[in-house]
Amino acid sequence: MSPYPLDPVRAVGPMRILLSAYPSRDAALDAIAGALERRLATCANVLPIDSRYWWRGRVETSSESLVLFKTVPKRVGALVQFLAEGHPYEVPEIAEIDVPRVGPAYLRYLAETLDPVAPPPPLGGGARRRAAPRGRGAQRPGRTRARRPPRSR
Repeated sequence: MSPYPLDPVRAVGPMRILLSAYPSRDAALDAIAGALERRLATCANVLPIDSRYWWRGRVETSSESLVLFKTVPKRVGALVQFLAEGHPYEVPEIAEIDVPRVGPAYLRYLAETLDPVAPPPPLGGGARRRAAPRGRGAQRPGRTRARRPPRSR
């Protein structure tokens, strides 16, 4: 069992970015075409990258294509499964990034593209940030503004 969590603990954003590296631009474009056709992502970007990584006890170097898939939270599971099933690598890198803030126009675009029957997203500022949990016995931080000096008489 992995010591790393499989589910995001505090993912609160209305958008997710999944990234995955492919051995060639053609393989990346095939994955993008399949994800868009299935409406698992609304957009994807391909970036040429030079990678260095450990593989079977050695440091390897290769040119790859990194894909950034933009999607909504309810499509992440299906997109991860689709990418994993068709990925050309034996151990594919598929990582999710929670995006807590998204411009209202792009958020509408995401919702209309991937879930046209859903109600429109709220325009009041999106997801609210939650404070990080404090450890046992932790105290609230003190004042951040200086106290006023006493008035002279």
